[in-house]
Amino acid sequence: MEKMGKLFKQIINKNNLGKKINEVMDKDYLYSIEKTIENLTENIEKKKKMYRTERSKLNIYKHPFLISKYFCLYIIDAIKQIGSFIIKNIVSILFIAAFVASCLYFIETNADQEKLYEIRNTIIWYGYWIALGILSSIGLGTGLHTFFLFLSPHIIEVTAAAYACGNLNFKVFGEGSFICHGDPVPSSVSILTIFSKVKMQQFFWGLGTAIGELPPYFVSRAAALTGQKNQNISKYEDNSENKSFTDRIQTYLYKFLKKMGFFGILFCASFPNPLFDVAGILCGHFLIPFKTFFGATMIGKAFIKNSIQSIIIIITFSKSTINYLLSLISGYPTLHNFVKNAFEKQTKKFNEFSTDDVEENNSSLVGSIWNFLITIMIIYFIFSIIESLAISEFNKVKEKELVNIVNESKKNLKIRGPDKKVITELTNAVYKYINSSLNNFDKTASRENLKSEINIKNVIKSEEQNKVKNIKKGAIKKKS
Repeated sequence: MEKMGKLFKQIINKNNLGKKINEVMDKDYLYSIEKTIENLTENIEKKKKMYRTERSKLNIYKHPFLISKYFCLYIIDAIKQIGSFIIKNIVSILFIAAFVASCLYFIETNADQEKLYEIRNTIIWYGYWIALGILSSIGLGTGLHTFFLFLSPHIIEVTAAAYACGNLNFKVFGEGSFICHGDPVPSSVSILTIFSKVKMQQFFWGLGTAIGELPPYFVSRAAALTGQKNQNISKYEDNSENKSFTDRIQTYLYKFLKKMGFFGILFCASFPNPLFDVAGILCGHFLIPFKTFFGATMIGKAFIKNSIQSIIIIITFSKSTINYLLSLISGYPTLHNFVKNAFEKQTKKFNEFSTDDVEENNSSLVGSIWNFLITIMIIYFIFSIIESLAISEFNKVKEKELVNIVNESKKNLKIRGPDKKVITELTNAVYKYINSSLNNFDKTASRENLKSEINIKNVIKSEEQNKVKNIKKGAIKKKS
């Protein structure tokens, strides 16, 4: 074993193969096999480095055709998986579909159609906010900012309608929405009463954002259960100083969440935090129960953070705040008149049953600019999702290439001679380690990485402890 490199020595110690290896007759043959496998690890490291460089340059704007290629491969792979799932569970799927169809038919034919219409509209309305919440947080930082694009304008509209009507007797969705009813009662309009009018919308949007945080949790949890080391965890545990500002913040957040647990998750979910994906990755990796992670996330996002944000929006666009802002710009007549007319037009809309003003308002310059910004952000969101899925497929394709290289090397390594059994056991252990590193381009299969994963001191200590135990057992037997 003296001539062996650190890689083989530590594999031998880890799998307690020292005694068997010492009995190998043809040591030169064993060393030649070791050299072959070390050349394989060096080749894999070169490939990984090349793949990392290639992956870092993948961008939908610089390489649209390459991204489109991998995105199409992802879609084809997803269709195959869905098709395979349907074929395997065709009986259960048909049974569930038939049961659901029967229930819907029974409800449609027997229920009160007017109530059914209201229930259907309510489900669609709140489902709409859940979907927008999911879109806001899904995608590891590439989510669509639906709070500013949809929920904030809705809260602003409800606030404006409350002050224009002088009461809260108006619907916020469906037919006849935002039309004033009854006499004005200014005392009934306050920050809290307006908040009560939007509390369900903001709650379901917050619930959607909590659901959108689940994919990183489940992916990291699945990797941990299969014994794989998540590359994001490796990044956070890296203490090197050559880190970007964002990576440093993520590392601090990782340590904070690891230390505080449930309350750390709750705290981070209770304020706008673009780095919250770290929480999902961390909780999944350390197998924190689903109810703990999702419970803390939902409480923080749906009850605390979103309520604070909604109240801030209501206060910002309240009548007293608007009057104060108008007084500040009173010295600029053009700007003052523009803002004042905009608010008066909005107020007039709520007091009229006609939709002409609505259509006129939507066709205005401000409305056109707002719709253009929403369109741009939606396109950017779609592009970022396509790019993310394409990169994940790129990783999968390159991982398969590495697996093929390793399998080909193992196939060509035709072990022979009287020591075949021992050498095969050793090489299988080495190839097992190499394969465990292929699912992560940031994880190396080199000797140095193995050294960090296997603490040789612990191996030596355990061997010494076993020797002491054997000596004690022998002494006891002699005495008896």
